Amino acid sequence: MARTRSKPAPKAPPPAESTPSTIKALPPSVSNAPKLFVLPKDTSEDTRIVTLDNPATGTPSRYLFCVEKGFYEFTRIVAPRKACKSWLITSEGADVEEKEREKEGLQLGSGYVSKSPDLFIATPVDILFLILPALAPKTAKETKQHFLCLDDHLDTLTSLSPHWKGLLKQFPKLKQRVETRMQAICDTVDAGDETMYRISQEKLLGTLVKKAERMSAGTFPASLEEKFIKSALEVPIMNIKREDSGISEISTTTSIVLEDAATPSTTTESQLSVTTSQDSQTTATTVSSDSEAPSKPALATPPEIPHLLRLRTSFTYLTTTYLPPTLRTHLTALLSVSTSTSIPNFAPLTTHLAALAVLKAEALSLRSISDNISHKRNFEEDEERIAEREEKKRKKDEDEKKKKNESRAVKQLKKVDTSGMKKMSSFFTKAAPKKKA
Repeated sequence: MARTRSKPAPKAPPPAESTPSTIKALPPSVSNAPKLFVLPKDTSEDTRIVTLDNPATGTPSRYLFCVEKGFYEFTRIVAPRKACKSWLITSEGADVEEKEREKEGLQLGSGYVSKSPDLFIATPVDILFLILPALAPKTAKETKQHFLCLDDHLDTLTSLSPHWKGLLKQFPKLKQRVETRMQAICDTVDAGDETMYRISQEKLLGTLVKKAERMSAGTFPASLEEKFIKSALEVPIMNIKREDSGISEISTTTSIVLEDAATPSTTTESQLSVTTSQDSQTTATTVSSDSEAPSKPALATPPEIPHLLRLRTSFTYLTTTYLPPTLRTHLTALLSVSTSTSIPNFAPLTTHLAALAVLKAEALSLRSISDNISHKRNFEEDEERIAEREEKKRKKDEDEKKKKNESRAVKQLKKVDTSGMKKMSSFFTKAAPKKKA
């Protein structure tokens, strides 16, 4: 036998040279990410962010303070949760160190990507609301207050928010501005060389009403107008009564004709068809006339009601957002009973909203009655179906029980082919009569 040589093993390819990766790694996320703020133009160099107590809640909040323009509050604008958005924040010019680190590959650039697309806009706020916590009564039961000088009120204000002390000490103009706003809402008494101040709820109410009138001048934005004005003044539509259409009478007449016609002839059938067709035409005419008739509104809205509702909505927003709770209840009660000429009369608005509430309650009750009727009909139909299913099940159970009780012989006899056999009853019939010869 000839010997064969095995082929030599192929040489392994030389290892490929590893190329350095050009992909740059992203820097780690920062827990305290920077936020995007929109600040006013032409502010002074001493503009700063201070922490003061919120007048409505008493919690520390951030405000922007400018010596020339006053205080600004930050309004947060949040994107919808379904919208996946982010901010790409970059600076106009990068530092020399940042450029060198970028060249070395240690930094991707001078930009920053913010995962949350929140936006904070600085909007002006009246200093009057920020000093109200020092002027308001401590509790709701405290009805009598004393006249105090300006320094005593400022001491109370600095004890509530420590940043007030630094601002009043560094900027003397701020003290004059606080005094000017206090004179607009306080009763004053001269005691020697000093002026004593005590908050006046009537003056504060007049100031808030003026602010609410400026807010409600014209119309609200489309979304606010739809939510607070149109939906609140919408008059409910009352449904047409079922008895007005005359359908029940026609159905009764048709059923009577069917019961009387026990043995219908051709003439009766023709009369029945003519009667039914005429009744159906009458029904169609009645329903169409009812549907085409213009429905009269149950309640007409006077032209001054929308403006009063906008005014009261604006006033409610101011009291709930910027007033301490001890002043909120007193001013809301004072608004309805005030006899001042500068305070608008909200009695027509209250009467109109009460009438709307009655109509909405009636519409809701009618709707519940119609829902109950439809549910009752469905329940009756379900009962009939359940009874039919139970009857079929009972018959099926009886047939199965009979089959189980049958003997084996009967079962075998059922399998026999009896197509050519006579029935047993044929043998017991009467004999045919014999023919007479």
